[in-house]
Amino acid sequence: MTRKIVLSVATSLILSQSIYAEDTPKELDSVTVTANKIEENLQEVPISMTVFDEFAIEDRKIESIQDVASYSSNFTLIDQGGGVFTPVIRGISNSIGEASQIIIDGIPISYSQGFNMSLIDIERIEVLKGPQGTLYGNNAQAGVINIITKQPNNDTRGKIGVELGEDNKRQYTFSASGPIVEDKLYVGLSAKHYEKDGFIKNTYSGGYANDREHNYGRLHLRYTPTDDFEISLISSKYKEDSGDIHYLDSNEGYKSKNTDEQGYDKSGTTAHALKVSYDINDYLFESITTYRNVDLDQLQAYETYDYIFLKEHDKYSQEFRLSNSSDIFKWIAGISADKEEVDDTSHMIGAFSNPSTTKGDSFGVFIHTDYIINEKLSFISGIRYDKDNIEFEQSTTKYDFSDSEISPKVSLKYRHDQNSMYYATISKGYLSGGYNTLNGFPSKYDSETLWNYEIGAKNSFLDNRLVVNSSIFYMQIDDMQVKVYTSPNTRQAYYDNVGKATSKGFEIGINGKVTDTIELFASYGYTDSTMDKYNDGQADYSGNKKPLSPDYNYNIGAQYRDTQGYFARVDLNGYGRIYYDNANSRSRDPYRVVNAKIGYETEDWDIYLYGKNIFDEEYNDYNKFNFNGVLYSQPREIGVQLAYRF
Repeated sequence: MTRKIVLSVATSLILSQSIYAEDTPKELDSVTVTANKIEENLQEVPISMTVFDEFAIEDRKIESIQDVASYSSNFTLIDQGGGVFTPVIRGISNSIGEASQIIIDGIPISYSQGFNMSLIDIERIEVLKGPQGTLYGNNAQAGVINIITKQPNNDTRGKIGVELGEDNKRQYTFSASGPIVEDKLYVGLSAKHYEKDGFIKNTYSGGYANDREHNYGRLHLRYTPTDDFEISLISSKYKEDSGDIHYLDSNEGYKSKNTDEQGYDKSGTTAHALKVSYDINDYLFESITTYRNVDLDQLQAYETYDYIFLKEHDKYSQEFRLSNSSDIFKWIAGISADKEEVDDTSHMIGAFSNPSTTKGDSFGVFIHTDYIINEKLSFISGIRYDKDNIEFEQSTTKYDFSDSEISPKVSLKYRHDQNSMYYATISKGYLSGGYNTLNGFPSKYDSETLWNYEIGAKNSFLDNRLVVNSSIFYMQIDDMQVKVYTSPNTRQAYYDNVGKATSKGFEIGINGKVTDTIELFASYGYTDSTMDKYNDGQADYSGNKKPLSPDYNYNIGAQYRDTQGYFARVDLNGYGRIYYDNANSRSRDPYRVVNAKIGYETEDWDIYLYGKNIFDEEYNDYNKFNFNGVLYSQPREIGVQLAYRF
């Protein structure tokens, strides 16, 4: 790790020397974030973060949360097939409940189906690393991905986009917003249609088995009757109309299958958020009410059997917040509650269906403070109490599980000067326990908790033309939750707790403006996540790497944009080895992907030629699910992108 840190620092110094040799360019833009649920400058927040504003999102062609992970150190979104994605931050992941929260306009995406949903008309994406339970509660043990869409206002704007690419890809996007009643009522609309041919042939029926198609739409109404009072309603709908998943059993051919059934995915997601804010004599009161429904409807077809996934997931959440800011003291306090239900009627075709229902509710109360001790030193603290209840019922079987936890956080922030900030943080994260439904195995597993110890630095040099942010972390984990397969070559599994585990590593991000037209970017994240002590009765896994935890990931990029309208960008994204089982016997090798984009931009329209995975790197997952088979990686995509603004 020491060698890696020295290499990272040396890279930043070499970059700074090259910048000195050029004519003095303009400084990098400052970025405002809401990681602590109040507006702050990114360089002032004592949290390790990767942030993308609307320009960075468009330049990198970020269209999904998986794209976000490609450009974020120590963040990976792992494809589990069937529309299920597992987020991994700093080596912390969970195949049971999500250890990282994804929040879109205040709506928590707490169900693994739909994690990789489409992104359109986005103002900012914030990737927060490390436990964020004080403000975000359970499922924020590893971090939070906070996504904020653009707000409609008095400016009338619109954009139409068209993309055509390999494998008959067609994508059409539309967004528009403006005032209905100036200074009072505003509306925003956005929509997206996507379709693309598959790459797995069905030799029985002809054609491709895994064609993709989906539609997405969002409506945003915003009402500001006074300068101090605001109401927003955001509603969205996502609908799949796709073929089968890109997973094949081992007895099927290379990127081909022979099934008499055509698999499909007709799942849909509906979400609503009602936000109310009222500024009362320097006190800001906020209410966020959300509802999200996931309707999972899939048929996965194999040569020996066919399986229908039918699940209905509903979640309601409510949060009230009160905050106040002064020159030396800022605080925010709140209460939250949510209620969810999952009805599962999934079954193998021709087999008996045994429906189950899972219900849960939780309650939390929190406070977060930021006190400026003097012009250089600040003390940040927070604490949260959460209580969770889970009920599971299937036929005559019923389980109840209740848990409560306190999540504290303290940070000391030192402002050396206006260009340098250093911080040290101690925080606690947790993930609720639950139940097992397999006979002959423990009926329940315990909550997972961790303590995170972190130091970080945020520095800008050369009149803010070079920004270097870095952090080092060490996490002690108790009762880490793991998935245990009952025997080799079976998908039957239960959940257990590891006695002790640790996750340690670092991340560094560098942004440099070499000239007014050239920018360089680099980020690197390293994680060593280890099961220190664990024996499941079948074998001793002590010292093994935690499953679903990549060793590292990195991004190196360069971008050119001039005043004549010419644009070019290239990125190299790399990923380390990842293990799929506790024995570390099944893994995916390290791999690298190159993305590129060139084009011409004007005030009203843009045209680009882009490539994703332009060298068609294959990073397939073999025997990922303790069963012979392969989950195929996405092939190369070359296409043309056009956009018109009005």
